[in-house]
Amino acid sequence: MKKLAIVALALLVLVGCGKKDNGGGNSSINKDSEFTVTVWYHPFVGPEAKDELMNVFNGMTKEFNEAYPKAKVEFEEIPWAGRETKITTSLSGGSGPDIFYLIPDQLSQFADNELIAPIDDILPKTDLKDFSSTSLESVTYKDKLYGLPILRETQTLFYNVDILEKIGGDKENLPKTWAEFNELGKKAVDAGFYARTYDGANTLNSSLYPLIWQAGGDIVNDKDEISINNEKSVKAFELINNWYKDGFISPDSITLEDSSELFLEGKVLAAWNAGGLVPMMKENNVNYVIGSPLKEEAEVTFGVTGAFVVANTSKSKEGAAAFLETMTNPENMRAFNKVTGYIPARTSALDIYDNDADMKKLADLVQIAKPGVIHSKARIFMPDLTANMQAMLEGKVTPQEAADKSAEIIKKHIGQ
Repeated sequence: MKKLAIVALALLVLVGCGKKDNGGGNSSINKDSEFTVTVWYHPFVGPEAKDELMNVFNGMTKEFNEAYPKAKVEFEEIPWAGRETKITTSLSGGSGPDIFYLIPDQLSQFADNELIAPIDDILPKTDLKDFSSTSLESVTYKDKLYGLPILRETQTLFYNVDILEKIGGDKENLPKTWAEFNELGKKAVDAGFYARTYDGANTLNSSLYPLIWQAGGDIVNDKDEISINNEKSVKAFELINNWYKDGFISPDSITLEDSSELFLEGKVLAAWNAGGLVPMMKENNVNYVIGSPLKEEAEVTFGVTGAFVVANTSKSKEGAAAFLETMTNPENMRAFNKVTGYIPARTSALDIYDNDADMKKLADLVQIAKPGVIHSKARIFMPDLTANMQAMLEGKVTPQEAADKSAEIIKKHIGQ
């Protein structure tokens, strides 16, 4: 399944009550200003919901025009594939959008290259109290706020209840630790199933990194301190290697980008995935229950925070930032996340899932969700780390050697 991602920014007086504020008091632009704001966004929804999403965007524009009637807002969809190259090339050439979407491990790279503008420099009085603290941390880099988040996504384990019952498991007492899961997973393997999904060719944010964090380890921080090969982090390499050798994960896991189909076909006990799997399970009549992310030393998961940012090349940074505020006010955030199925980044907007037990449970996980590796080279060294993990599963290197090689790869990319 394609990993979804998205984001936006917050309105003038960002209060948790859901009251509208069209802007005009926190920006240096006035209501008679004439400017154009171009927003690049991605296919956050499938073809069947594109009109609904455009209605949300049109609503944002209409609201903004109540405060700035001479402003023009243009939305342009660009594909997920090759998005970083497309955006970087256009901005480096002095063109491109005023506003575009980033996730945290991309944001730091764009910030270091001075391609995006700090929001707190443009709108120093923006009220952020209604945003969840972890969502703001995700878009803060070197003490500067570079975006206003609009959505969250969390990952955890989804269990096939029919398989669970066949192997003597209890949906009311699901595994909480690595040891408990491995005990249950062995029963699944003995019964002819895989224990869980593992996408070896997909982003490490949803494969290796969560397990490193659960073991109490880390990858590299913004001070260039590397810990991917310390004693705790190596436990994650060993766990994945053992899963592969013991048949817990599919032999194709080395090159799989999306193994959700195996789970939907009833071949896997548990799928590591996000909220986007829920409608697919319902469509395929999967009897499921949502579990916890597990822990070795800490209960941690990966969770995307999506934010729209302001390009440094924008001819109207103030106008762009003011529109970002409108995009992410409580009402617009509710509307956007209802259509896209993401988790709102505002606490007040979480009420859209008050009657949805599944999404409410996933929303609760935002408090333990890490946004990825916050380092300007994170997206650059990830492909080499992925290839290194694949070499380990192919038996070419041991888990410790793979971890040490990963540390060397990171050192090379960050210039140590």
